[in-house]
This record gives sequence, structure tokens and C-alpha cells, in this order.
Amino acid sequence: MMFGVRGRRWARIALATVAGSALALGAAAPAAAEEPATGQAKSVGGSVKLMLEGAPKSVGQLALKIDGKLVPAFCIDYHTAVAIDGRYKEGTWDESQVKNLGKVQWVLTHGYPNADPGKLLAAAGVDLPEQIDTKRRDTLLYFGTQTAIWRFSDGVTLGDWVPGRDLLNKQQYDVVKKVHDHLVDKATDQPEPRAELSVDPASAKAAVGDKAGPFTVKGPAGEITVAAEGGAAVDAEGRPVTTTTNGGQFWLTATGPGAVKVTLSAQDSVSFGRVFLFTGQRAAQKLILGGSTGATVTAGAEATFIAAPSSPTPSPSSPSPSPSASTPAESPSPSAPAESPAPSTSPAGNGSDLPLTGSPIAAAGAAGVLLLAVGAIALLVVRRRKVRFTA
Repeated sequence: MMFGVRGRRWARIALATVAGSALALGAAAPAAAEEPATGQAKSVGGSVKLMLEGAPKSVGQLALKIDGKLVPAFCIDYHTAVAIDGRYKEGTWDESQVKNLGKVQWVLTHGYPNADPGKLLAAAGVDLPEQIDTKRRDTLLYFGTQTAIWRFSDGVTLGDWVPGRDLLNKQQYDVVKKVHDHLVDKATDQPEPRAELSVDPASAKAAVGDKAGPFTVKGPAGEITVAAEGGAAVDAEGRPVTTTTNGGQFWLTATGPGAVKVTLSAQDSVSFGRVFLFTGQRAAQKLILGGSTGATVTAGAEATFIAAPSSPTPSPSSPSPSPSASTPAESPSPSAPAESPAPSTSPAGNGSDLPLTGSPIAAAGAAGVLLLAVGAIALLVVRRRKVRFTA
């Protein structure tokens, strides 16, 4: 059977509600993750000979060609040969099964090519010989960084310069060794960079005058910009925050009630510290990206601020005047009758002897009459109404 006109109208309303709910759920679903980046391993620059594990060893510079761009890369698998021109695919630290990648990430952050060359050399206590040009300087910084990475990923030791072993000349070798020593000595664990950018939590609440948060950022390595609208982003001490890094935290503040929105952006989704694994059938060297590339990624969060509750101000109480000891109290006049107590307008408690009088009784009576009238009208409508069905 089919419902009448009124039944069909309610069916359409229910269908529209279900459809709207489905659309809302679809809009709230997370976007599909992007495909992992891929690249080809390339040999770039020249090679040098260093004392590694007590023996002279020739090593070369590596890069990954990603979307036509050569990005510096480093070996994290010393005892396995690299697949030059082989296809590599972006993976995770866990998939690589390489140890100490948290410290490797610190080395990449503070080593070549991400650190300022002059500051890195100064921190390592290196006085660069004048005859070394910029290209050669970068080569030495690369191998200082690579040997520090091997110290953590494979336990490989870089030895001192030894004469007669056909090594890199002593001046240049000392640059590599001092950069290596500095990076190894200072390294601390850093979080794994991610290809996507996220903020946790996505929303928070606080009273005006308080800080909402903390908000924790996870994303690519490198600088992440923080832009707040309607308020300010601050650190734990209340200092303004305009940039942060992977694993960083910030709070939001406001000067009045309302919403404060914050937008974060990172320029390169495929950042240094991302691991790349060979896709072929044979075993091949595992690589870690030294530079960054890819698209800009963004994320956002929001905080709602409510007015701080105001503290009630107690009203000052006036002390009752004390009767004067020198003035005798007047006795009531026998001719003045005692005043009758005013009728109570509050309902009597259980067991009270005071009658319930005044406006509450009148209001109750009026409400009762109104309920009776509504009931009578409803009964009349029900009797006259007929529900039609069509077969």
C-alpha cells in the first residue's frame, strides 16, 4: 500500500535527511594519501679515499633523481652496493630496519646540505684552506656528513689520516674528519619526517587570557610556517611563534571571545630524512634523502575562546545600630493593635501551618483551565480527522 499525501511528504523529508547525512559523512572522510615518491639513484661528483674500518676505502657522492631534479642522498647501508640508475621508492624508517635514524636525522639537519656551510665549518673548528673553492668545500662537507651517518647506521669508524695510503690530502682530510667528529659528538634523536603535514589536536577551547593547546606539529623536515588569524601563536613562555619544525609545539591566545585559526605550511613534502628503498629483486643499498623536494603541504587548526567568568563582588553589609544604653526602650502603646502578618506568597513547606494563598493559587487555576481547553480541542480534531490510505 502507499501512504497518502501527508505520508509521502514525511517519507521525502526522511529520505532527504538520510542523503544529507551521507553527504556530510563523505565530506568529513580523510583525503586519500598521495603515492610514495620514486627516484633513480645517481652517482654525482668525484670520489675520495678515506680510512674506514681501518682500511683505505674509495667512496663517492650519491643523489636521487626525483621528478627530473637531482636531490643529494646518503648511504645508510654501508656493506651493500648501491643500484646506480636503479628505481627507488619512498619508505618509512621502520621498513628500512636501519638503526639510529633519529640521530641520522640530526646529522642531516645540522650537516650538508641543510646547514649554512660557514656556520658548520665554524662549529666544527675548521679553518678552510684558501685554495679550496666552493665546489670542493661542498664535497668535503658531504663526506663529513656521510661518514657521520655511517657511524650511526652501520657503526663504521672514520680513522685518522695515514701517510702513504693514497688517501685524500691531509688538509682536506682534516676538514672531513673534524666535520664528522662534530656531527657525531652533538647528535641527538630527532623524529621521523612525514610526507604530509598535520596538527594535533585540530581544535581546542580556552578562556580569554589563557592559552589553548599545546598543538603538536608533524610533517616534513625543515622550516614550517605558522600563521594565526584572530589571535596569536605563542610558545610555552608566551613568546610569538611564526615558524616551527617537525615535532614542534605551539599554543594559541586571544584578546577577546571568538575563534582563532592557524594555518601551517611546509614547502617540500619529500624532505631530507625520508628513506628510499630499492624496488628490484636483488638486495641493494638503502638511501636517505639529504635535500628536499616535492609540493607545498598545508594544515590548519582552530581554538575557540570564551569570556572569562567574572567573580561576583560582595556588597558591603551595614552593621545594625546597637540600642543606646541611656535611652530606655519604649513600651508598646496598649491602644495600638498589633499588626497582622502579611500573607505569604511562597508555597508552604511540608508540615507548615501557613495556608497557600495569593498569586500561586490563581496561576494554578488558570493553567488548569487552559489544559482542559487544549484537551477538548485536541479530542475534537482527532474525532473529525480521517487517515486515508490508497491501495
